[in-house]
Amino acid sequence: MLNKVCVLTIKVNNMVTALDFYTKVLDFEVSRHYGENIVSLVHNEVPIVLEKGEHVNSGGTQRVLMGILSKNLDEDITRLRDRGAKILFEESKPCPPGRYNIIEDPSGNKIELVEFSNF
Repeated sequence: MLNKVCVLTIKVNNMVTALDFYTKVLDFEVSRHYGENIVSLVHNEVPIVLEKGEHVNSGGTQRVLMGILSKNLDEDITRLRDRGAKILFEESKPCPPGRYNIIEDPSGNKIELVEFSNF
C-alpha cells in the first residue's frame, strides 16, 4: 500500500541561505548532510529534506515534493503503471537512503515513491 508519507522535500536555490533560515529562523536542527546539495532536518514526524535545485525561482516549478514510502518499489511501480499512472522514470533511481521513482498526479504534481534500503 502506498499510503504513508515518509518525506517532504523542499527545493531551495541556495543551501547556505536555506540552512540559515530553517535553523536560525525556524529553529530546526540538521539531522544529516548528504553531500553539498541535500540536507535532512530533525523532525519527529515526517522527515524534512532541503534539496538544492536548479531554476527553483522559475515560475511553475514545484518546490515541495511529497515522498510516499514504498516497501517494494519495483512491485509498486508495476502496479501503478498497470493502473495508468504516469511514471516519470523507466528505471528507478538511486538516492542516499535507497531508491526512488516519481509519479505525476492528474494536475501535474509530482509525488516521489521512496524505498529505504540503505539504513
